[in-house]
Amino acid sequence: MSDLRVRVPATSANLGPGFDAFGIALPLLAEFDVRPARAWSVTVEGNGAADVPTGEDNLFVIAARTAAKTLGYNLAPQHVTQRSVIPRARGLGASAAAIVGGVVTANALAGEPLGRRALLRIATDVEGHADNVAAALYGAFTIALPSADGPIAARFAFPSTWRACLFVPTSSLETEKSRAVLTKDVSRTDAVFNLAHASALLAAILRSDGALLSVAMHDRLHESARMKLVPALEEIVAAARGAGAFGAALSGAGPSVIGFAPARLAARVTAAMEEAATVAGSPGRGRVVRVRAAGAQLVRNQ
Repeated sequence: MSDLRVRVPATSANLGPGFDAFGIALPLLAEFDVRPARAWSVTVEGNGAADVPTGEDNLFVIAARTAAKTLGYNLAPQHVTQRSVIPRARGLGASAAAIVGGVVTANALAGEPLGRRALLRIATDVEGHADNVAAALYGAFTIALPSADGPIAARFAFPSTWRACLFVPTSSLETEKSRAVLTKDVSRTDAVFNLAHASALLAAILRSDGALLSVAMHDRLHESARMKLVPALEEIVAAARGAGAFGAALSGAGPSVIGFAPARLAARVTAAMEEAATVAGSPGRGRVVRVRAAGAQLVRNQ
């Protein structure tokens, strides 16, 4: 059997009003090299290596075995070498990348009987929500929506003249903690607000309309509750907008922040985000990236 390599991008979810639905792929990659072994094991290199499980409790392994069980495929043990530049517990989809990597690998070893929608359903079952795994699978900008037959994802190209401006704090925040502060019920006013703004955000991307994105990139469902966990959020978002960003929002569950800006202003935006965060006592690093068009990619090493 040929050895495999799977590359999976980082992701940012929500983008403000698209809670648990919107996601984009980013050019920070996790790579998984897989070869047959006598027992499951994982060698972890790169970000947060000391905190990543190296046995059957590794998310890649869990996802691979879940996919194989769904397929009715007898998946032999594998040794996995996991390399990642995706910061862990920062709202950039590190867990989703591992899950998607495992699902894609199991499908490949089984002869690729499943299409992306079926893979999305399995990955969502493991992750618990579809936004990050959809973007990791499909690439570009995605909308994940539930259906009676499992989640569906729609993929859209992202404006090529725009850049994603990331601010990644030094401190981490576990997703479970960030989701725990959310209320179970929301008002009809807030639901309508987010529905309208999410629709406008999609229109802004389809039309490459930065002015509309500036109006659209606001939320009433999750960010206000999470500000107690990311106290510098308002200052970082305001700094990004003041430096020329169309808008900015918490990246996924946080604590990273993502903004969008014209390419010529992107460096200024990330510098402003860094400065505002440092002044607010939440230092970190900013960087400018393109939205990645490709999702998970499989390479067979003969």
